[in-house]
Amino acid sequence: MPAKFQIGDNRQLNSISAPGLSKVRYECETANEKVSKYVSSQIQDRDRAKNWVKAVEQAAARAENKTMVETIRKNSKNDAMFRRSWDKIAGAPSPESFGFQSTENNADKANAALAENWQKYHEYYLKQPRLDSGAYLGTPTMHPAVMALGFLQMPVPNDWKSGDYILRVKIAASENAKPGQRFLEVGFHPRNGMVRAAFEVTGTFESPQLIEMPFKLNKSQTDSGDRTLFIREKGTWDNNEDGGRKRSEAVKRNGIGPEAVLWIDYIEIERINDASKLIPPGLEAIGMILDDNAKAPSTDEVKAAFSRFAREAFRGTEPPPNYLNQLTTIYSNQVKSGLKPSIAFKDTLAIILASPMFLYLAEPSADNRSRPLTGSELASRLSYFLWSAPPDRELLELGKNGELMKANVLAEQTNRLLDDPRSMDFIRGFVFQWLGMDRLDFFEVNRVKYPQFDDSTRLAAKNEVYETFQHLLIHNAPVTDLLKSNYVVINHLLGEYYGIPGVTGDTYRKVMLPDGSPRGGLLGMAAIHVMGGNGDRTSPVERGAWVLRKLLNDPPPPAPANVPQITRLAGKALTTRERLLAHQESPQCANCHRKIDPIGFGLENFDAVGQWRTEDSYQVMDENGKPIKGANKTWIIDPSASLHKGSSFSNFVELRDIIFAKKDDFAKGLSTVLIEYGMGRPIGFTDDALVKEMMNTVKSRNYGFREFIHSLVSSREFHTK
Repeated sequence: MPAKFQIGDNRQLNSISAPGLSKVRYECETANEKVSKYVSSQIQDRDRAKNWVKAVEQAAARAENKTMVETIRKNSKNDAMFRRSWDKIAGAPSPESFGFQSTENNADKANAALAENWQKYHEYYLKQPRLDSGAYLGTPTMHPAVMALGFLQMPVPNDWKSGDYILRVKIAASENAKPGQRFLEVGFHPRNGMVRAAFEVTGTFESPQLIEMPFKLNKSQTDSGDRTLFIREKGTWDNNEDGGRKRSEAVKRNGIGPEAVLWIDYIEIERINDASKLIPPGLEAIGMILDDNAKAPSTDEVKAAFSRFAREAFRGTEPPPNYLNQLTTIYSNQVKSGLKPSIAFKDTLAIILASPMFLYLAEPSADNRSRPLTGSELASRLSYFLWSAPPDRELLELGKNGELMKANVLAEQTNRLLDDPRSMDFIRGFVFQWLGMDRLDFFEVNRVKYPQFDDSTRLAAKNEVYETFQHLLIHNAPVTDLLKSNYVVINHLLGEYYGIPGVTGDTYRKVMLPDGSPRGGLLGMAAIHVMGGNGDRTSPVERGAWVLRKLLNDPPPPAPANVPQITRLAGKALTTRERLLAHQESPQCANCHRKIDPIGFGLENFDAVGQWRTEDSYQVMDENGKPIKGANKTWIIDPSASLHKGSSFSNFVELRDIIFAKKDDFAKGLSTVLIEYGMGRPIGFTDDALVKEMMNTVKSRNYGFREFIHSLVSSREFHTK
């Protein structure tokens, strides 16, 4: 693993500090001197190794060493192993005498110097243009610099606290860069390669591009000791196995190694603000209490601050007087024990944040009976539904004075919350739960089989789902577009992945589909299809069950316990259809599989990573995971089937049309999950009237996504405990 940059090395980093603003910059060309020195040392090491080998061979050629040499060679697989026993050959010089020192057998270091290692690659690198003002990303372990270009790391200084930051990278792509190489990955934690974002590189040497990525540094990152960002060419190093495969493929391709195509001028991290300096809600007037050097506040000031903060934390509920008295007493006792007032104040605030009144959204009622919500409670319910956060002051004030109870005000506030960027928390929370997005990261994709689906593509595919829902929300577009549409919401990376021309930039936007494209709607998204498999092969059963559960509101029952394996199929090269049809021969499985499998067959043109295909294959493996010769089968995919007691279809497009025709079933399912999410409870038979009312409303308004939300928010049930 490459070493991290060291803060304070003036040749590498420039640090700029000012009140509330700090910056560190790495000028990448400083690494090239290390490359040059390393290449020179490699040449010198190899020359010394050749001289040592020559001396050992001369000693081995002496007559008195004949018997010993024959014995050593008999037990050695190659010349390098033979030289490890140099000390048994009379007159052979030691590797140390030629300058080779190792922690184990010194011959190993000399043998390693004989190999060219990556010298050819390093020499190729040193011939690249613009090395006087920047450096190139390559592949880790093939680059000698401490920074190991290709997995370039940038640490956040240890004295920088939690807060908002921005990463800047001045970058260009060489004219030889292929389309798939013009992407930069950025992430945290180099050891496990957690990709945070991917950016299209459009800059040139003449006009480099400035990539900026805002990010937050939180306390958990500080506690872990890993405050390091990394940048790399897309997909070059998701794991050791993949990195090694890409190196070997490049050597076969060009005889050298991965092409150097992404040039970096500099990397910069700037601190925008320090979270510890921000004044929490309710404390604006006396922020000096949080200052370690400020004069100690009076007891009345402290009590007033606790009152304001608790009122904010408890979402407008006034804290009881005895509660405030207890907090003030705790604070005073801590100050008397020797703590600074600011520390004692923060410790006491923590008690408020540990209170059930803050941690839980309470809507108490006598004897747990139904009752209308108060205005403040309605404000909180609405805010947690659409922001996953407490109400802001405007909403809270409207709740307190009763204005929020008016239908027109509630509708206006609902739109205001939906128009706010914080509504993306609703999208991510709701969609993640409803569509089971956690499954996207459940399986590791077979990267040898599907090299295009790297970490950046996985992230882009996941974001496509969220961004599509956000598009529906912003434009109040019909949710039926999730079943079938003539557009997608993608960026350039996914445009490349889906083969859709004319998509540029990193921003997700609505893109009209070319004729014949299978994309559009949830069933055209790579993320949905990845979740319908195991990362290596598709699962028509999983996909079919998912469609029934999420799109048709007709979930199949759970699989019966202890379903026996179909042992007679083990070791047989069968098509997916042949293998699954065997399930329908078992009475335990037939009822469900007759309903599930046909839908899965109609989706088989999408492979395990959502790419379109027309044929599939199956290879039988032995107990050691090795392919059995002759035990394989390749077939043309047949996506035709007949729904159980329903329509027939001959391809995916016809299946999608059948599903689209059941849009009322989809809308009903969406209504039920919105009710559960928005009200924080399971749906019951008493909600049938609400579902029917919502369905009548949204059908008359073209199934607009916002109409579902407005219908729920305006309902009697949403206003009732």
